[in-house]
Amino acid sequence: MTNKKIYLLACLALLLGAGLWLTGCESDTVAPHDETPELSSEDVAYQAAAMAAAAGQFLPQLVEYDGSDKNDYSYTFPAESDITGTVQFDFRTGGADGTPATYDTADWGRLYTEPGENISFALGLGGSIELKFSIVADITRDPDTATLLVGSGGTFTSGDYTAVFSFADLVVVRDGDYPAAGSMTFESGNYSVTVTFDGSNIAVAALNDVATWTVNLDDATVTLID
Repeated sequence: MTNKKIYLLACLALLLGAGLWLTGCESDTVAPHDETPELSSEDVAYQAAAMAAAAGQFLPQLVEYDGSDKNDYSYTFPAESDITGTVQFDFRTGGADGTPATYDTADWGRLYTEPGENISFALGLGGSIELKFSIVADITRDPDTATLLVGSGGTFTSGDYTAVFSFADLVVVRDGDYPAAGSMTFESGNYSVTVTFDGSNIAVAALNDVATWTVNLDDATVTLID
């Protein structure tokens, strides 16, 4: 089955069984005051996949951004990107309490959204997710590499559903296509999913520490592991 077919089936499954959690997928048959349906473990796996795909696009900006000679930076994603919105940077030498530095000399960085602001990550069939976050990382050079630190994470919103996510020892490398190592914990409803990265476009999503799905970081599709 092609990725496109898998994606279409995934969206259909979400529409029918996951309470329309994708922003942009709405139905007039759902009354405004109906109770939001509870998510299943599979629904949360799809959410985590979308979050993982988004993270693979915005996290590399910690080591790929080069658009200014100032110490304080902002970056608006281009129109052709899957991401809409603006993120902020704080670069320093000597760690979090160090001296403000240029992006190409810093050994510590913070990537974040301003209070009250968010970025949107576009999914197929008109859907999207909204993200707010604060990411801190140690940065090394040659090659330019960012290792995310404890406390990095944020919130995820899609329709009536919200979730929180955090990163553990996640590594991104300049010009790397996908996170090179580390993991993301995604908590939504009554479920916690851990997505583990290995530098390829395929990550593994585990529920209760049991490997259950593979996640394609190119298109956010998930495949059940037999």
